[in-house]
Amino acid sequence: MKAIGIAAFLAGAGVVVLLVARTGLPVLLDALSALGVAGLVIVACVHVPVVALLGTAWWMIARGIERPGLRRFVWARAVRDAAAEALPFSQVGGYVIGARALVLSGADASWAGMSTLLDLALEFLGKIPYVLVGLAFLALYRPNQAALSVVAGAAICAVAIVFVLQARPEGWPARITARTVTRWPRVAAMHAKAVAVLREMVSRRAAVRTGIFLHVVCWVVGAAETWLIFRLMHRPIGLAPALVIDSLVGAIRAVLFFVPGAVGIQEGGYVLLCGLFGLPPGAALALSLVRRARDLLIAAPVLLSWQWREGRALPGRFKS
Repeated sequence: MKAIGIAAFLAGAGVVVLLVARTGLPVLLDALSALGVAGLVIVACVHVPVVALLGTAWWMIARGIERPGLRRFVWARAVRDAAAEALPFSQVGGYVIGARALVLSGADASWAGMSTLLDLALEFLGKIPYVLVGLAFLALYRPNQAALSVVAGAAICAVAIVFVLQARPEGWPARITARTVTRWPRVAAMHAKAVAVLREMVSRRAAVRTGIFLHVVCWVVGAAETWLIFRLMHRPIGLAPALVIDSLVGAIRAVLFFVPGAVGIQEGGYVLLCGLFGLPPGAALALSLVRRARDLLIAAPVLLSWQWREGRALPGRFKS
């Protein structure tokens, strides 16, 4: 699996180099200079509340009397995203690091792991209606893409139906937990507890629905961020095209999740979709780079805070 990830990363890096070469570095730099440092700071500041809302969605499905408060969940979610976006080859590892951050905040390991698993599932469910709306707008604004939108929408609906039908403790959660126990025998002792924790969280239907709703809101805000970035680069577009671009690039990233950091995938997706709305490749590549720079700008202090917390936990480990 590591070999596949490295090969995918190298292929993606090659795609980025090719896109930059075809676009022209001066064109790309002109688009970025239009944004400026101040624009990048604005984009980062706008994204911080989104991270807080994502942490709130996680907290909604896993809160309890003896569990970490909302602030800890927001921090753990920030750590998860920072690790997934800023650390090399850590798209999946980011989820583990996020769960670890929750443990550092006082959560039980089984409970932190299962709540992470459920939160990922709800985030996926929240993305489905967002992508469907993006496909609908694509068919509306670009009628020649209507057939593709219908086929893709039908496929997404079929996947969603199967996913929802299996979203019970005896379905995919039990199978994933069983595979984890098989691969890591050390957690076998926590298996029964993990399943019980997952059953408890899934049984809170109102909390689950709220979690899905909050994730949908966060996805929609992502379209607003795309709209804002283009305006700051003096390339204004409508909110509907921004939603199409953001939702479908997100769908592409989800399908090709095994590519570390979606290197090349994100850039190619932006160039393709922005081109449908008359935006030049330079602006599309600049959008991708701005999003990556935004993630790094937020990730730096977050990862430093995580390492500081890990350092504080070390003396306790040695004493035990």
